[in-house]
Amino acid sequence: GKDHISPGGSYDTAKLVSKKVFGWDAPVTMKYDFVKLKGVPGKMSSSKGKVISLVDALEVYQPEVLRYIFAMNKVDHEFSISFDLDVVTIYEAYDKTERIAWGIDKAKNEDLFLKEKRIYELSQIENGMPKVQPYQIAFRLLTTLLQTYSGDIDAVIASLKDVKEEQKETLRRRCECAWYWIKESAPDCAPDFCFTLREDGSKAEDISGEMLTAVRRVRDEVVPRLDTFAVDKECQQAMYDIATELGLESKALFTALYHALIGKDQGPRLASFFRIIGKEKLQKILSVY
Repeated sequence: GKDHISPGGSYDTAKLVSKKVFGWDAPVTMKYDFVKLKGVPGKMSSSKGKVISLVDALEVYQPEVLRYIFAMNKVDHEFSISFDLDVVTIYEAYDKTERIAWGIDKAKNEDLFLKEKRIYELSQIENGMPKVQPYQIAFRLLTTLLQTYSGDIDAVIASLKDVKEEQKETLRRRCECAWYWIKESAPDCAPDFCFTLREDGSKAEDISGEMLTAVRRVRDEVVPRLDTFAVDKECQQAMYDIATELGLESKALFTALYHALIGKDQGPRLASFFRIIGKEKLQKILSVY
């Protein structure tokens, strides 16, 4: 650490003792800067002082992503291991490096490609590239899927139709990390990420009049057609059209639908959220209106 290797620090003393007392040349070393912690969730605060164990960090980060944090940073530059909203950004950065390493995304030049590939290789538990290309799913989307399926990881994996058998173990580990983060960290640092579907038959009491009519029309006219929309924009437009016909602001209709589905003013992008929830579950939730 930089405190030990600074002039007058313990390394200077140990170097003299090594040479003058034992006749050994001191080992070559370099200055490592500090690694800080950011946004540690309450469940981890039982650790003494501002220190967490590797086991704690692996609750939030896949082993490869945790190694990536160290591999991508220079040893003589201070950096933080974050447990707040930065977690999403770090997973996105790792995924981008992975895509470059596997040739899915093209690097700007050969030097950058070699650098990103080497960082990726150093991030792996075993030497070199993995035998199987991992299944990629954005961390942000994964938190939505997990909450939609109430933390049922098997159901989430089953909903992803293109996952290969040999990719499931690594994907399951990512699911476990995402679920831990959404339950333990996100409520404090990213409350907008958190939601619970209304599957208990409850309803939003503030939906009435023309807005109630609009919600019912979305249930009866848009939800049954979910599979027919080629892109999310078409689904969204269908909801806009209902709002326009009834003289309502589209934003107000979207807010009402979020209230009906999760009891919040906002949530995941509504059209894609509809697809994730699925027709059957949507009709059941909205049947109380």
